[in-house]
Formats: sequence, C-alpha cells, structure tokens
Amino acid sequence: MSLTKKQLKTLTEKITAERDRLVASFSENTDDKYILSGDDRPDEIDQATSDYERSQLIRFRNRDVFYAKKLNKALEKINNAEYATCEECDCDIKFERLNARPTAELCISCKDEAERAEQGNFVARQSKSLGKQDNIVMGAR
Repeated sequence: MSLTKKQLKTLTEKITAERDRLVASFSENTDDKYILSGDDRPDEIDQATSDYERSQLIRFRNRDVFYAKKLNKALEKINNAEYATCEECDCDIKFERLNARPTAELCISCKDEAERAEQGNFVARQSKSLGKQDNIVMGAR
C-alpha cells in the first residue's frame, strides 16, 4: 500500500463519516414510509403516484444499503492492509482516486478498460446497485 499514514487516516475518517451518515438515515426512515394505507390512494391516479413514490424510496434505500456495504468492505480492507490495491492488476490505487471515490476497487486503468468492455455489452450495463451482475448470454437456454 503506497498511502501515507496521513492519507490513510483522511480516507478512514471520510469513509467512517459517510457510513455513519447512512446509518443515521436508516434509523430516521421508518417502515411506515413504505406501507400503503387506504388514505394514500383515494383514486387510481393517486394510487399510481403513491406506488411510484414508494418504489423510488425503496430503490434509493437499497442503493444506500449497497453503498454502506461497500463502505464497510473498504474499512475492512484498511484494517487488513489490503486497501488501495487494484483487484485486477494488484497495482496501487492513487490517493486522488480514493479521495474522490473511497470505495474504488480498481485502479483508473483497469476501471477504464472495464467501462470500455461494458459499453458493448447490454447485460453488463444493467444497474449494479444490487451487486455484481452475471454475464448472461441473451436468448441462451
């Protein structure tokens, strides 16, 4: 790991603060926000609007849960002295990249290559907010 102690401390504090912010937002959100009541939908238009709003809330919460898991994984890597190492090529990930994206698992070169490969693959472009997607050949049975 090529990060200085000061840089590592800065990143650890940043990751911890972001994780704490997410955890606090989870406790603020009560489950009753996700439950539909009869008062929320007096007619079809109101019901559709209410359904859409609830689905968006759930989608955003799922993204936050996924991000919190990535933050915890980054903190675990810091504790195991595995942080700031590219998972593809084992090169060091620069501080500037980690400062911009503390959960980065790939160096900029490997990330660029992965994004180029993803551009031509519809399945790989699907949302990754729920985790890694398997590359499935469309139409294969």
